[in-house]
Amino acid sequence: MSQTVLITGASSGIGQATARLLAERGFTVFGTARKPESTQSHGVTMLALDVRLDDSVRTRVEQLIAKAGRLNVLVNNAGYAVTGAAEETSVEEAKAQLETNFLGAVHMVNAVLPGMRAAGAGKIINISSLAGNTAIPYSAFYRGVAPQHPPLRPTPARTAYPVCFPS
Repeated sequence: MSQTVLITGASSGIGQATARLLAERGFTVFGTARKPESTQSHGVTMLALDVRLDDSVRTRVEQLIAKAGRLNVLVNNAGYAVTGAAEETSVEEAKAQLETNFLGAVHMVNAVLPGMRAAGAGKIINISSLAGNTAIPYSAFYRGVAPQHPPLRPTPARTAYPVCFPS
């Protein structure tokens, strides 16, 4: 029986490459994007989802589980960088990045963890960036958000499965 994987931010880059690779290797893969209709599937079922919106996250996770029967792996990959001088970056831009890159992962974990606990199994993989560990000119806000996944790092209470941080 194939494992079911949900990958956020699967419309391009690392998320898209990961989704395609896992689909080629026989996993049942659901990818998410705010505008999935612009993404070629390559064996990946694309879903509209905005990680910043808790209702969007919960609705899609419920629909996925109803369709697939279970979720074995969540890959939190959605994110983007705001670049520019700190004083030229608006508070709105900084908040939007925080809501996507950090709180988006929190929304996703909160939505999938109860089902994984009930099943007694599952994996959560959080993709971050090495840019959070080094100074990059004109990336002050990105550097401030990228390392914020560590609060999610400890294995959640009452579980026997890992939360992975490959970066």
